[in-house]
Amino acid sequence: MKKSNVISLIEASCKRVAPAWPLKNFVAVNPFTGFADEEFSETAKSLAKRGGVRMSMPIPFYLDQIENKALTPSDVREAYTKQGKEQIAFKSFMENITRLAENPENPSPIDSTLIGIASKNTGKDWTEFMVNKISEWATSHFDEYIALWNTSDGIQNVYQSWKSEAEIDMSPEIMGLKGFRDMVKKLPEDHFEAITFILTKLKLPEEKVEGYLHSMLLKTIGWSSYISGVDYNNALYSKENGRLQEFLAILLAWEFYFLDVYGNTEIKEEWYKNQFGEKAENQVFLERIETELLLQDAYDFACQRDLKNTFNAHEPSSNKEEVKAQIIFCIDVRSEVYRRNLETVDKSIETIGFAGFFGFPINYLPLGHSEGKNHCPVLIPSSVTVKESISDEQKAIRKRKTRHQIEKTWKKFKSGAVTSFGFVSPIGLTFLPKLILNSIGLTRPVEDPKQDGLKKWMKVERVLNLSLISLDEKVSMAAGALTGMGLTKNIAPLVLISGHGSTSVNNTHASGLDCGACGGHSGEINALTAQQILNDYEVRNHLSKQGIHVPDETLFVACLHDTTTDEVEIINEQYIPDSHKNAIQSVKDSLKKATALNRIERSKRFNIHPTSVEKIHGKILNRSRDWSQVRPEWGLAGCNAFVIAPRSLTAGINLKGKSFLQSYDAKTDIENQVLESIMTAPMVVTSWINLQYFASTVDNKHFGAGNKTLHNVAGGIGVLEGSGGDLRIGLPLQSVSIGDKIEHLPQRLNVIINAPIESINSILKKNEGIKQLCDHSWISLLKLDDYGKITHRYTKDCHWESIEKVTIYSAKQELETV
Repeated sequence: MKKSNVISLIEASCKRVAPAWPLKNFVAVNPFTGFADEEFSETAKSLAKRGGVRMSMPIPFYLDQIENKALTPSDVREAYTKQGKEQIAFKSFMENITRLAENPENPSPIDSTLIGIASKNTGKDWTEFMVNKISEWATSHFDEYIALWNTSDGIQNVYQSWKSEAEIDMSPEIMGLKGFRDMVKKLPEDHFEAITFILTKLKLPEEKVEGYLHSMLLKTIGWSSYISGVDYNNALYSKENGRLQEFLAILLAWEFYFLDVYGNTEIKEEWYKNQFGEKAENQVFLERIETELLLQDAYDFACQRDLKNTFNAHEPSSNKEEVKAQIIFCIDVRSEVYRRNLETVDKSIETIGFAGFFGFPINYLPLGHSEGKNHCPVLIPSSVTVKESISDEQKAIRKRKTRHQIEKTWKKFKSGAVTSFGFVSPIGLTFLPKLILNSIGLTRPVEDPKQDGLKKWMKVERVLNLSLISLDEKVSMAAGALTGMGLTKNIAPLVLISGHGSTSVNNTHASGLDCGACGGHSGEINALTAQQILNDYEVRNHLSKQGIHVPDETLFVACLHDTTTDEVEIINEQYIPDSHKNAIQSVKDSLKKATALNRIERSKRFNIHPTSVEKIHGKILNRSRDWSQVRPEWGLAGCNAFVIAPRSLTAGINLKGKSFLQSYDAKTDIENQVLESIMTAPMVVTSWINLQYFASTVDNKHFGAGNKTLHNVAGGIGVLEGSGGDLRIGLPLQSVSIGDKIEHLPQRLNVIINAPIESINSILKKNEGIKQLCDHSWISLLKLDDYGKITHRYTKDCHWESIEKVTIYSAKQELETV
């Protein structure tokens, strides 16, 4: 093969691997993002064949949905029509899927890699051994200053670092892989040369190389995804990338060993037959995939039917009450519940949905830190830096640094090879009171990270230093934010900007419950930044020249919505002027009532049934303090819709905490600029969130984090389930299910837009990436008319079909064809 062809094939296979982020800023990612150019169904078949990956639930799941009338014959009929298949009698259809469900066989794809064939033929799981060895090395190489002993020198690239260690590591040979070190020594020092050399030896047909390389990356999908994330961030900020290609060379080196050294005649013959001969496909396996994909389509149509019925049965709000305050919430599905309850208790408060970074993509630099944290969606780079600030910064910095140095020394003493014995024997018992207090929730196992080294100063003195942001940048961000929020006119005297975060202890996936639009952080800092900039009268003067008039009496106030405790707290309340204190107190009273309603509603998802409201409050709060709690909240489990429309069309609808809500008024968006910004950013982010929950549910083995109770943190960047295996990405089982009950029902995102079809189509034609998501069934587009009714569904290539008729299930449909 030509060098240019090899490079293209390597790049193509690596692009199939979606990025993943470390635990400290856990970000919801669509694990199939590298396949957006392919149909959902074709991707499912490819991944199943290459790595045994699932993209649908087992057939018994769908049978249960049919039995419970959640999935009807009409939904199945629509799935048949979509896939262009000939309709059959529903009775025959049920007989077919029942037969497959009852089949005792559990067919799986043939592993056509050399290491897979060697594992099957020898009875020794060499694939597992390879994964464990790579994970052991990668945990050390990518360690983020967690390990006491780090073997990485930080200079060599990924491939060279592994090669240096593998050349002297005797464990593969002890396990029976004779000559492994010699093979590694003979490989080229450059990763690209090594890949080219191995591909030359493998002699694969060029059309099979990309799939083969991708199948190798799937064997360690956790580490592959993490390294892809490193490359993604480096590319976003114009830094050197290509680490995943270096990692691919490591995987191919293991594969090459089983061809060049270990492989006996039988292994090689079977491999050559699979690669160059006619490989017999497992027909039961293929039939099961086809059936499950059809059932998944039907299940998604069932979801659309439910949404259609819900919207079409609702009358848009006609509330004429004077708006005394406006509160901007993140579009997050958890905000839908709170907004609905808040509007129930106080109709004079108008709620607005907007991405949780509020249009301020910032890099936040805490006191005493040399590097900041990006508080913005991972799809865009941060543009400005804001600093944490208090009155006596030098004292605070000294205190924070001293505390960290003491903690570092204490950690070394507790974990040292020798000193750990001294810690456990004479000192260990002194921690008994602390353990007891932690267990009953009276103290925290660790300090609140937001108060790290600052404690009470945080509550009474902390502000943000925005000196690094120019006036032009402030005005530009403020104009973009207010336009996107629809606040260019009719601005209330009091506007609250409510970021959101979560509260939990002893939770490795805590940042996954924070704001996805803020890069896995709480939206508190973004809200504070927005508050300070939007209250700046110099900024307001410049905004007025652009036609955006903010009344002099309007005060912007930053808040934080704790999605675990349901509380909305006003940040820096002590700085609110006397002129607005009565208004703030009125809003606080309404927030308190909304919090009570929210807790009662959310308690049902946790099966909390105490006898009084006070006990419900207590149990909800205890979940945030209990260090044994594996499920402090449900996060975004259940998300299945993203509504882009004025609040008047959705106010009062109970969307059950499953819908992202974006405020948007097409009448004021003449050139579709706001809609385009929504469809190219929040719509993509919400699809990422939805598909991560989807993937973690249908295939937790590959795309989920497994059982929380078995987790061990690896290098501070992720978790292993147990003591070895691949890096676990995605969501833990406890985030999507409870026991055998699935909490996140796997349904692809439905984007419901109140805008002319011509406007939506014009944006799709300009943006091929989001058009692919819609054309290839990764998300569904539905049109909401000005009366709040869902009337049309996007099919493909900018074509739509009418779905005005409401479908209601009846027993007679059981006899209809589908």
